[in-house]
Amino acid sequence: MKIDRHRARLALLLPALTGIGLLAGGLMLLPKEREILPAVRRAQPVPFSAARSSIPAPASPVLPPAHPSITAQIATADAATLSALTTRLIAEGQPVSTLQVAYDLVAAKRPAVALDYLAARPDGGTTATWRLRIDLLHRTGRDANAAALVARAVKKRGALPAADIVAAAYAIDRPDLVIVAAANHVIPPPDTALALDLARRANTAGRRDLIALLDTATTANWRAADPWLAIQVAARSKDTAAGLRAAGYLPVEQRQAAREAILTEAGDRAGLRSELLAHAAASGAPLEPIAERLVAAGYRGDATAVLRRAAAGLAPAAPAAQRLLYLMGPRPGSDDLAWLKQQSLQGSATRQRGWLACYAERDQPGAALVFLSRHPLADETDVMLMRLALARAAGNDAAGRTVLATLLDGRTLSPDQVRAVSAAAPARIDPAQAAAISKRRVAAGIAAPRDQLDLAWMALNAGDAKAAGQWLDAHIATAPTDLSALRLMADVQARIGGARGARPWLERALAQTPADSRARAEVLEKLGRRDEAVRLVETLRSETPQDRSLAALHARLLITQGQPGRARTVLVQ
Repeated sequence: MKIDRHRARLALLLPALTGIGLLAGGLMLLPKEREILPAVRRAQPVPFSAARSSIPAPASPVLPPAHPSITAQIATADAATLSALTTRLIAEGQPVSTLQVAYDLVAAKRPAVALDYLAARPDGGTTATWRLRIDLLHRTGRDANAAALVARAVKKRGALPAADIVAAAYAIDRPDLVIVAAANHVIPPPDTALALDLARRANTAGRRDLIALLDTATTANWRAADPWLAIQVAARSKDTAAGLRAAGYLPVEQRQAAREAILTEAGDRAGLRSELLAHAAASGAPLEPIAERLVAAGYRGDATAVLRRAAAGLAPAAPAAQRLLYLMGPRPGSDDLAWLKQQSLQGSATRQRGWLACYAERDQPGAALVFLSRHPLADETDVMLMRLALARAAGNDAAGRTVLATLLDGRTLSPDQVRAVSAAAPARIDPAQAAAISKRRVAAGIAAPRDQLDLAWMALNAGDAKAAGQWLDAHIATAPTDLSALRLMADVQARIGGARGARPWLERALAQTPADSRARAEVLEKLGRRDEAVRLVETLRSETPQDRSLAALHARLLITQGQPGRARTVLVQ
C-alpha cells in the first residue's frame, strides 16, 4: 500500500513536472516583504535570518541619541530644513547622526522625507545607509529604483555586507539577484537552506536559467534536501538523467515509483522497459504489478515473461496464472508453450492436470496430442478425454478410436465424462464403439432421444431380435408415438412371432402416420391392405409425378396384386 500511495503522489506531481502544477507537499517559500523587512524599533532593523542562511545577519548600528532640536521638528519639517539643521548642529560640534535622523523620520512614518533627507546629506549615500535606502525606496513604491541599487551592488564585490545584499534582495522580492550576487562572488556561496529556497523560487518563476546559474554558484546539495523539487526541475529541463539522479535522494520505498514516473513522463519507453525489467529481476520484487506496468507500456511479451516467474509453482486458478494465461492468448509462442509443458510435469497430479489442460487448449491439436500421449498421466481418465478431444480436432480418427477403446474398456465414467466421450468421439467410429457409447449414455441416465432406437437397430442388424425388442420397449415407453420406433418394433416382432406378432405394432404405427404420406402406404402394405395402399400411392404420384421412389413402390404394390404388366408400365413412364 505504501507504493500505491507514493504512486498516487507521483500522479499528482507529474503535471507539475511539465509546468502545470506545483510541487507536492507545497513550497515552503521564505517570508514576503512584510516578514523579512526588519521590524522597526525606533526604525532600526533586526538581523535578517531568511531561510536560516549561514550568511551573517546585518549588525544594528550603534547611534547617538537624537538632538532635542531635531527631535522637535521630525514630525513636521521637510527634508531640506532637517538637512540644514543637521549641518548647523554638526558645525557647532553637536553629536548628530544622519542615519539616526533618517531612522527617526521612518519611526515618524515619513519614509519619503527620510529618503529625500538622505539624498540631501553628503553622507546619505554611504554604505552605512544603503540597506535603509533600499527599505525606503520599497516603502515609497519605488521598487525599480531599489532593484537598480541592488543590481549594481551584485555586479562586483564591494564594502556592502553580504547579509545586507541578501536581505535587500528578498525585501524587494528579487531573490534572483541573490543568485547573481553569488555567481559574481559578491556574497559567499549559498548554503543548503538558502540554495533550496532560491531554487524553489526560481522554479516557481519558471527560470531554469537561474537554477543553472545557482548550480555554478554553490556546491550546496539542495536537491538532496528536496528531491521532488529536483525531479520537477529536471522534468522542465527535459533532463531525464538528472531526474533519475534526484529520485535517488528519495526514501527507498518511493524511489522505484518515482523513477518509473520520470521515464513515463519523458516518453522514454525503452528506458522504462529496462527499469521495469531490472526491478522485476530483484529478489522479492512485486512481479504482478510490474507485469501490469509492462503491459501498459506496450511490452506484452516482457509482461508474460515476468508473469511466468510469478506463476511458477502455482495452480492455474491463481490470479497470477490467470492473468498470464489471458496475456498468452489462444495461440501463444514457443516460449510460453514450453513453459506450460514444464508446469504440467511438476507438482501434484491435480496441478499437473490443470496445467496440462491449459496447454492442450493452446497448442496445435496434433502437437498437443503427441505430448499428452507421452505424458506420465496419459492413461488417467481426464487426460484421455483431453487426448480424445485433441484427436477429433486434429482429424486423427485412428488415434481417436485407440483412445476410445481404452476409455470404454470397463472403467467407470461419470455422466459428465460420458458426455465428454460422446462429444469427442471420432467422426468415423466403429459400430461396436458407437453402441458402447450409447449404452454408456443410457446407463448414466443421459441418453439422447434416439440412443435406444439406435441400439435396437444395431441389435437387429446383428441378428439379435430379442435384444432389439428390449431396447425398443425402453424407448417406446418414453416415446409412445415415435413412428420409426413403432415400425421397427413391428419388424422385430415379425422376426420373433411372424405377421401375427407384428400386426398390433403396425396398427399403432398406422395411427401415427400422416394421412397422405408414403409411410402410410408402406404400413398399409404390411397390414395386407394393398388396395388402399395402391390408391394412396396413385394419389401421391399425381401430386409428385417425378418421384421415382413412389413409382417403385407403386410397381411393387401392383406386382403383389398380380399386375406385372401394369407395374412395368409404371416403371417406364
